[in-house]
Amino acid sequence: MRDDDVDEFIALTKSSRETARQFLSNNNGELSYALNAFYDNFENGFVEDIRIVSQQLVELFEKYNDDDKSDAKMNTDGLVRFVEDLGFELEDPATLCLAHDLNCKSLQDPITKDQFVGGWHSAFCDTFEDIKNTLVEQRGRLQRSPEYLETIYNYTYGLILEPDQKALQLQSAVEYWNLFFDSSTDVKLAVQPSATLLELWQVFLSSQGYVKISRDVWQMFFKFIKKYSTVEAIKSEYNELDAWPLLIDEFYEDLEEQGLV
Repeated sequence: MRDDDVDEFIALTKSSRETARQFLSNNNGELSYALNAFYDNFENGFVEDIRIVSQQLVELFEKYNDDDKSDAKMNTDGLVRFVEDLGFELEDPATLCLAHDLNCKSLQDPITKDQFVGGWHSAFCDTFEDIKNTLVEQRGRLQRSPEYLETIYNYTYGLILEPDQKALQLQSAVEYWNLFFDSSTDVKLAVQPSATLLELWQVFLSSQGYVKISRDVWQMFFKFIKKYSTVEAIKSEYNELDAWPLLIDEFYEDLEEQGLV
């Protein structure tokens, strides 16, 4: 049974890892057969066994809620305590998976009770330990699945975008590029540009006076470093006819002028 098949089963069915493993095991690890078996348990679009929302999720939300219990929202301080109690640092990319699980639209917004309880319920988490285990699994997916990493990376743009702004401040973009692609840590994600390439990219943007990064550039930069993770790879494989944003073409020209490619 392959971990990638388990991950894909979960992504397609929104089921728990335990359920995914059970169906794959019952079908000799064949993903297509396992999916067919799973969907055979659906009738008229409804799941036969309805899961009840766990009271523990409600109690967890109340534990980390604001002091004002009449306002059912978890503020930044409560979220920080929750993340730390789960055993994660705020700089851990897994915290972005958490925000994605709860469908957070902006870092500026508090988390509502419906968001918290409904989000974890949909992720098949009923307890604190379920949530912790899910985030550990998702951190593992960030390390082995470029597709999942790209999903979280692209989602992050909207999450960190300032209210009423259409483009991301360069300073924020650099901060999160360093979070995703810090080569000095022991944890390497599924796409990892060299430290030299990342530094050259950031120096280029700063030296050219760029102060904002568009969503298109943010997303295409991921595809760029996925294809060319080092300066050497750019030198030997870059095709100027490929449909990269103008900014990336200008970056390539800058590398040429420096004699690096």
